[in-house]
Amino acid sequence: MNGAAQRLRDLVMRGEVIAAPGAHDALDARIIERAGHQAVYLGGNALALGLGKGQPFLTLTETAAITAQVTAAVALPAIVDAGAGFGAPEHVDVAVRELERAGAAALHIDDQPYPKSADYHRGRGALVAVEVMCERLHAAIAARRDDALSVLARTDALRVTGSLEQTIERVVAYAATGIDGIVVLDLSHEQVGQVVAAVAQLPIYWIGGVHPPVPNLHILGTAGFAVALYPFSGVAEITMRLGELWRGLAQSGDIVQNVDGLGRSLKESTSIANLERAWAINDRGDQS
Repeated sequence: MNGAAQRLRDLVMRGEVIAAPGAHDALDARIIERAGHQAVYLGGNALALGLGKGQPFLTLTETAAITAQVTAAVALPAIVDAGAGFGAPEHVDVAVRELERAGAAALHIDDQPYPKSADYHRGRGALVAVEVMCERLHAAIAARRDDALSVLARTDALRVTGSLEQTIERVVAYAATGIDGIVVLDLSHEQVGQVVAAVAQLPIYWIGGVHPPVPNLHILGTAGFAVALYPFSGVAEITMRLGELWRGLAQSGDIVQNVDGLGRSLKESTSIANLERAWAINDRGDQS
């Protein structure tokens, strides 16, 4: 049994919106946990960027390996991006089992074609037929060993078609497979009420933060979202801050960092690494 999977279900049932900041590795996840959040999101784009490549080229093996590292490092429930299921229904079966074994508390499968096209990241998204997506979802639900694992359907229909009506038609069809939640790409807080009305029994996950402005968490919760996923915000901050730091060194020869912040970071990184536990063991040995 996966205790984190049940905790996530319990959190969603409370009726308060949950923030799940995005992480690309265990260090990110530890920082998110220490910040006081209740869940962590492992988005495919962030995981791939952490490996120095694009999301369409991220493999199941890599996704499962990073998921296992994160769930070993933190107690937070991990919501994992399983992409398009990494193939046909028989591949979805393997993907769900691998990610569940790695400790995922929830995973979402999307209705993009597989293999994924790099063109997606320049606005040329596409959708599989509703029937194909439903086959993926049926396979995912049947594959899980623990019913507490949340299987979510993500649809890109709103971005690809621009039609909320067509998006809702897909959402209703996906809900009928027995999934545990819906993720609708680009769904705004002004639109979510119509989706909630169509599938009132299912929690709706917001996903965004890539393009400003980013809605306030309270606004998202009041509108009807159950969980807010932030796939890119952390990676964006790392990219910007590290870029500035190392460009400065290359151009001037100087490292420009806040001295007080550097001291705090050194102390916090010691705690993130849980070195206090090792020191306590060392101290006991010194006293014997």
